Amino acid sequence: MNENVLNKEVQEFISDNLQTDVHTILLGKRLFPNMDNKELVEQLESKKKAEKKLPTWFSSKNIYYANKLNISQTSSEVAAKYKSELVSGETMIDLTGGFGVDAFYFSKRFKHVIHIERNEELSEIAQYNFNQLGANNIDCIIGDGIKYLQSSKENSDWIYVDPSRRDKDNRRVYFLKDCEPDVTVWLELIFSRTNNILLKTGPLLDLTLGIQQLQKVHTIHIISVENDVKEILWELKKNHEEEPLIKTINFNKDEKELFQFYVQEERDINVAFSEPLLYLYEPNSSIMKSGGFHLIGKRYGVKKLQEHSHLYTSETLVSFPGRIFKVNKVIPYSKKSIKQLGIQKANITTRNFPETVAEIRRKTKLRDGGQNFLFFTKNLNQDLIIIYTVPTTKI
Repeated sequence: MNENVLNKEVQEFISDNLQTDVHTILLGKRLFPNMDNKELVEQLESKKKAEKKLPTWFSSKNIYYANKLNISQTSSEVAAKYKSELVSGETMIDLTGGFGVDAFYFSKRFKHVIHIERNEELSEIAQYNFNQLGANNIDCIIGDGIKYLQSSKENSDWIYVDPSRRDKDNRRVYFLKDCEPDVTVWLELIFSRTNNILLKTGPLLDLTLGIQQLQKVHTIHIISVENDVKEILWELKKNHEEEPLIKTINFNKDEKELFQFYVQEERDINVAFSEPLLYLYEPNSSIMKSGGFHLIGKRYGVKKLQEHSHLYTSETLVSFPGRIFKVNKVIPYSKKSIKQLGIQKANITTRNFPETVAEIRRKTKLRDGGQNFLFFTKNLNQDLIIIYTVPTTKI
């Protein structure tokens, strides 16, 4: 951590040059003594990335940023705030502290938070920023979280783990066994220090596999921001034996879409099917990840187009957690029928369809964008169809 970054003139330069092409800085002469331009660019890039993802950090003075890869891997403020609302107590241990966004929000719910981070510089940056942000109940410890638990006999109300999803060659990994630490190996140790574990995983982890491997899963939270799944949270309870509750959350600009269910509920539902009616519904990405494809239709009174399409329809408009469209026309899939629509560009979505969006665009010459939305899918008879729609306002 180079404290020269915090000099007034350096901080002013960073704030004034967020839109500047960083290559001109990298290739130019040194701008400030005691720090090279690469360090300056690192601060510029990370602060720019924080503008939307970490607005509290961005709007606070004299924040020291980690590199942009670390900022990319850290929780967004929206997600960190949500997960902090799930927990409370006297003490929280964050075994994989990182840049410290989660620990900062945990500090609002616990009297004492322990932030453990193996990277010495990152730990130092986190502690400095906590002080700048007024979070004075967080202690930063440099070291390995698992080794800390092995050497400590103290119990805590909650332990939070966000395993690294990159291997030694910095390649992404997706299975729990490939993450560091592998929580499936250390569950017994972690549960010897707490009754409650909050685990964060990436969005691609299979839910069924996660439930099998973690065993004590009380609740699964699938968090999306602007219809993009960002993370999955797993609440583990030491003595929990029942099937988990699955909660889906999608944070849009003006609303929070919520949908939750138990796995058994989904298995017990008989879904209703229909040809496309006046309105078409596409569940948000958290629901798509959850697998609650039958229950969503039952809960909202909409019918499924086809077992594997995961699109829904109704004759009258209903409130729905996802995108809603008004159906203009349903046509069989062919180059000729698309030409007869008389449109030059459209947004294209495929669901249970044998061709990719890129292949369809290559064949049809349709440009991307505009107010027309074409859904390429199958109907109840397995026929390939195109549903020509326009977005409609939610009720």
